[in-house]
Amino acid sequence: MSHILKFKLKFILINPVLGLILTIACLLVGSNNAIAQNAVTEPIAQSTRRVIAQSTLALKTTEKISKHTRQQLVTKGRLAYQAGRYTEAKTLWQQVYEQSQDRLVQAQSLNYLALTSHKLGEWQAAEKYLAESLKLLQQDESDANSLKIKAQILNTQGRLELGMGKAEAALTSWQQAAEIYQQAGDDVGALGVQINQVQAWQSLGLYRRAQKLLQQIAIKLEQQPDPSLKITGLRSLGIALQVTGDLQAAQEILNQSLVLSQELNLPEETSTTLFSLGNTALASADPTKAITLYQQAAATTSQPLLKIEAQLNQLGLRISTEQWQQANDLLPEIQTNLRNFSATPSRRVVYARVNLAKHLIELANHTTSNKYFAQTKDLLQASIEQARQLEDIQAESYGVGMLGHFYEEQQQVSLGRKHTQQAVQLAQVINNSDLTYQWQWQLGRLLKTQGNHQGAIASYNEAVNALEFLRSDLVVTNADLQFSFRESIEPVYRELVSLLLTPEQGQPVSQDNLLQARNTIESLQLAELNNFFREACLDAIPTAIDEIDRQAAVIYPIILRDRLEVIVSLPDKSLRHYSQAIPQAELEPVIEELRQTLQIRSRRQFFTPAQKLYSWLIRPAVEDLANNNIKTLVFVPDGTLRNIPLAALHDGEQYLIEQYNVALTPGLQLLAPLPLEQVKLRTLAAGITQQRRGFSSLEYVNQELIDIQNQTNSVVLRDDNFTQNTFREKIKTAEYPIVHIATHGQFSSNLEDTFLLAWDSDINIGELEELLKNTDPSKQKAIELLILSACETARGDKRAALGLAGMAVRAGARTTLATLWTVYDESTALTMNQFYQNITQTQEKRNKAHALRQAQLNLINSPGFKHPYYWAPFVMVGNWL
Repeated sequence: MSHILKFKLKFILINPVLGLILTIACLLVGSNNAIAQNAVTEPIAQSTRRVIAQSTLALKTTEKISKHTRQQLVTKGRLAYQAGRYTEAKTLWQQVYEQSQDRLVQAQSLNYLALTSHKLGEWQAAEKYLAESLKLLQQDESDANSLKIKAQILNTQGRLELGMGKAEAALTSWQQAAEIYQQAGDDVGALGVQINQVQAWQSLGLYRRAQKLLQQIAIKLEQQPDPSLKITGLRSLGIALQVTGDLQAAQEILNQSLVLSQELNLPEETSTTLFSLGNTALASADPTKAITLYQQAAATTSQPLLKIEAQLNQLGLRISTEQWQQANDLLPEIQTNLRNFSATPSRRVVYARVNLAKHLIELANHTTSNKYFAQTKDLLQASIEQARQLEDIQAESYGVGMLGHFYEEQQQVSLGRKHTQQAVQLAQVINNSDLTYQWQWQLGRLLKTQGNHQGAIASYNEAVNALEFLRSDLVVTNADLQFSFRESIEPVYRELVSLLLTPEQGQPVSQDNLLQARNTIESLQLAELNNFFREACLDAIPTAIDEIDRQAAVIYPIILRDRLEVIVSLPDKSLRHYSQAIPQAELEPVIEELRQTLQIRSRRQFFTPAQKLYSWLIRPAVEDLANNNIKTLVFVPDGTLRNIPLAALHDGEQYLIEQYNVALTPGLQLLAPLPLEQVKLRTLAAGITQQRRGFSSLEYVNQELIDIQNQTNSVVLRDDNFTQNTFREKIKTAEYPIVHIATHGQFSSNLEDTFLLAWDSDINIGELEELLKNTDPSKQKAIELLILSACETARGDKRAALGLAGMAVRAGARTTLATLWTVYDESTALTMNQFYQNITQTQEKRNKAHALRQAQLNLINSPGFKHPYYWAPFVMVGNWL
């Protein structure tokens, strides 16, 4: 199976705005151009070039070189930087620094040197340059020019800090830069660094702060009198919105930029914005529209390299949508255009060559012809040579690693391993974690092919470690742009687990390997949720099962491509493991069959898949469960197993819920291990009984709300009283251990499609978090239980229950009780009534999983509701105590 790389290389060429939000205002000689972007972040449009050309600093100084010569060197360095010739730019700016006697010129030169060092992966040198530049400015802090240069330096410092994973420090630097720009009366400069701050807020997991700032920026841009800056500013804002995942808003803002550039007849601005709109369409999973936009961008631009990048993106989409003839028709023009850059190497050209080589490898995998073999090899070797001429270690690592991938696909494993190891070494020289992850993953695959099991595990471990380091960088960018989680991140974890759970030389899997496999799958669950939120907002706090419940076992079913693995964590800290030779392609239809037959209320068809899954997941562990006196099974469900009610598994005589309490958790690392408090329970209940905005009425919700009032000290918001504002005010005025929402809702694998229905609007996950934000699960009075009693998982979405887990974790409640599908109102009301009776009575029944089980058993024993359709969709996520 081909492992085509779809992480950084794809991002580099699909989005030529490399580091867009982070490098705004960094390279401009004057501060009035903070919004205009350099070519490294985005191909410079004509109007922006004019602005940059006009910007100078009026410095009174005695120089070793003339002001004219100095300006020439600065300009040459800027052009080299924009073209991706960073070593050349560094040499030119080093000359300016060494031959100038003016502190301001030296400080600005050091800022430029920090930028090039950052691009070249020389982090320590970049930090040193910035520290020296700030030190030079200490004596001139009241001078206007000094202030503007200091703001530029702080902007660069913020970029460097964010790149090193120091989001808080980056935010502080950018806030200081904004204050200085404002102090100097440079509103445009301040606006530029405010756009930068969005990325820092997002990296810190403060999504709503980022959104609020973006809205403020949009208002300021609307008031911007300079149309050229307005065009580039709107485009920057649009791309920032795209990065934070607000694709609809991104498209609207980018279209505003496009219309303005067309009205002013600025073709280069138009083509650049068309390119960004193509990226947004790609992120929105609309390849047809993306292809059209890339075609328009290529047709309207006079920048040869932007044209090549747009064509390469078209090529990648033609291949991914299996339009083989159109892909082959596009190749000759791209190859001809790239040959024109043979004498003018730059990082962008190297990346273009490497990306073309990647696409040729993809095409070669779909043909029996060897016609692409020589082309690909020559292209990669030329790329590597150009990278070496540029002294660009990062570009060289890309080229060498892709050459290793080329040999991997050709099954020339030794050569693939040799070049991949070189690529790893190059990436480590510049401490580049994203490259390290890619090439360590590739090296692990190659070592596995060679039969080096331990070596493969070691490489996979290094790849996962690099991903953990990159976690905040990965999640803040829209998945379809910077990386595809399912194609480029998730497989690393799963392939490592597969290696760890593969017996060697007939010996059973060691406890160490079982522990590492369990931790790896927990890390995958965490990464998947962070990817869902597009924020690195979840921190892992490992918790031992015996510290939570000595009568509970945690079951980790792990779906691998060729088999089903199950790890059982017991209270005595031991791990059990069993494997079923059930390929994913055979397992998932059984899971889907169970879901469908339950939902259509089939008479007996559901028993077959329910019993198959029981025999694969539970039966091998029955003896261990009995020996450890297990009363509760806590599942960390994987993949499509999240979409089925595991309580409905059947051993041929009984349902699983008739034998054990059943609960779900995204992982013990996310658990808040506290039991339901022994206090009089106070409930905030809200529900909609009437037909509303296309959703049907919920007749029995009224009875459900009445029952809650009768059984707990409660406040009820019904129908038009259930608005976001009213709900927010009630939450603020009192503490509610239980929040019960009985309304239509949907869980989806897409963040935007996961919501609850209030009377006045939909409530998405971010808004629910804000509504409940005055609660804190670390405090004694946190929300103990969030009940969502009329929701369902999105139809046709195999990963829809990810939205349920996301809602549960993000809401801040210790436990969430929800439904996988909307069930008959009366049975829901009965279940909720029984559940409340149980949790308000004896301490044993206050065990939430036990209380839910008793409510479900009550339905099983009721003639009208014994079918699993009625009782099985109720699932408990989080703490079960």
